[in-house]
Amino acid sequence: MRSALLLVLLSFVSCSPPKAPPTQVQRFGFTPRWAYQPWISKDISTGADTYDFVGGFEQRGIPVGVVVLDSPWETNYNTFIPNEARYPKFEEMVANLRARNVRTVLWITQMLNEGSFDAEVGGDVYPGAADGFREALSKGYFVNDGQLTFWWKGRGGGIDFSNDEARAFWHAKQERVLKVIDGWKCDFGEDYLRTGEQTAIAAKDISVKTKQGTITLQQYSEAYYEDFLTHGRAVRGREFLTMVRPWDGSYGFPGRFYARKEHTPIGWVGDNRRDWIGLEDALDHIFRSAAAGYVAIGSDLGGYLDLDDLALAGPRIPFSQTNFARWTAVSALSPFMQLHGRGNLAPWTVPERADETVELYRYWSKLHVQLIPYLYSLGEAAYRGVQAQPIRPVGDEASWPRDYRYFLGDALLVAPILDDTGRRDVPLPAGARYVSWWDEAGTPIAGGQVLKDLDFTDRSRIPVFIKEGGIIVADVSDGSTRLGSAAHAGQLTVLAWPSSTETTFTVYADDEAEHVTVTAREKTLTLSAAKQGAMAQLWIEAAPASMTLNGRTLEAKASKADLDAATDGFFVVPNSRYVWVKVPAVANGAASLTWP
Repeated sequence: MRSALLLVLLSFVSCSPPKAPPTQVQRFGFTPRWAYQPWISKDISTGADTYDFVGGFEQRGIPVGVVVLDSPWETNYNTFIPNEARYPKFEEMVANLRARNVRTVLWITQMLNEGSFDAEVGGDVYPGAADGFREALSKGYFVNDGQLTFWWKGRGGGIDFSNDEARAFWHAKQERVLKVIDGWKCDFGEDYLRTGEQTAIAAKDISVKTKQGTITLQQYSEAYYEDFLTHGRAVRGREFLTMVRPWDGSYGFPGRFYARKEHTPIGWVGDNRRDWIGLEDALDHIFRSAAAGYVAIGSDLGGYLDLDDLALAGPRIPFSQTNFARWTAVSALSPFMQLHGRGNLAPWTVPERADETVELYRYWSKLHVQLIPYLYSLGEAAYRGVQAQPIRPVGDEASWPRDYRYFLGDALLVAPILDDTGRRDVPLPAGARYVSWWDEAGTPIAGGQVLKDLDFTDRSRIPVFIKEGGIIVADVSDGSTRLGSAAHAGQLTVLAWPSSTETTFTVYADDEAEHVTVTAREKTLTLSAAKQGAMAQLWIEAAPASMTLNGRTLEAKASKADLDAATDGFFVVPNSRYVWVKVPAVANGAASLTWP
């Protein structure tokens, strides 16, 4: 428990003064596609519980792609030795999960402990020194001349990343598990390398003594996250990642950017309260990170803290299914979606409305998975400097509170629900028209106006709008959302609202694969390549009497089912402005759709 107790313990630790040049930064700028899958995590678990946790999602048809094992996975903090009592046959478990398309990420910090404890219920206590601690202390591998510090998992020293021998020692320990896992969840142990009086002082103003001289805590922090990522990728390749904090203001420490954005494959603004205060705090931190150019970011879905983070014994923050539902939707419409809380809850174990929670969680998780081509491509465009970061806050920082509207790419406008009423005003930005995600007729709404007192008391929904000119790409294999049906499997699904101004969207594949550019303007939609075929849902003002594909007339179908079963064709959705078009695979070249 990171609480006021720890702030008292910090007063027994001292740090040193002045400054030194920053660590040289190696550019990365990549988030692997697998990281956009839904993540799940618990504070306290075992191997059997992990299998049950993953299995519970699978049995309920809820997608899961990554499981995080928190601190009890290792024998002490931080030994990098799996705790066989909790996780027997650790490597076999990781391999079994991988065979089920579930990746494994392990919690870690840059500390090495003289003694460890876990204040969480069900956690472990380690009275002796962690493996390697005596060697690290005797050889000067810790910062601040080996001065030990209390942090929320015990008392230890921070590894000196400026010391080549210390890094080699640290990297050798990582080899115990690095060959089998997919990433590190790097927690902020470095924030405890300060005295009690320095708790409220900015990291740039706190000194850390290293082998190469005195640097700031901020520089030390950035070196920590850089080292875990660079070494992980040196050993495992580009698909390895670290989950680190971008902007964060947890546990009474001043808010700051922890890792540089190029060292943040997944940016996690964690440890928020599980209430409306927590949701707004998470959105604030996500927005600050997005505005600074961080790419794949998100929060602990539903909030982490079940008690006030600065109180020793409470007050307790009661669970709210309404808040959890709203947070689920926001997380699904973020690049990073993760369920993690001190309560160790699953959708089916929440204390109220569990059946409803499972249903809405399934919907939003499936939508998130279907949108991975969109999310991954937005991320790649940002890393390549082609477009802005995926989350684009509306308005300036002063206007965010009690609003927190944002665009997800150019196509989707999201307006979170921020209280128990289920109602809110939604100002639509000027310059375009919008269609509600939930409006099956596709009725256009002019921008530049405020939609007053929208009723979203249905907890399974929040206000989401498609912007005119928007292009969304998806991978659809069932009919769980508005994006299509099982007949879409193996094809690219495209949603497009062609406008008078040409818009484009690049669908990024792996480096060696061909990228596809989708272009929309007025009465045309073009795919630069269509080797896998595509299903396109087009917003068209008036139902077209005909459509052509590369100059060839397509046949109108009587139903979506008929279209799904056909090689190609189009279907006009009755009483709506939507048209579905099936584009067959084109071995070489583009696919161009036109209509009168």
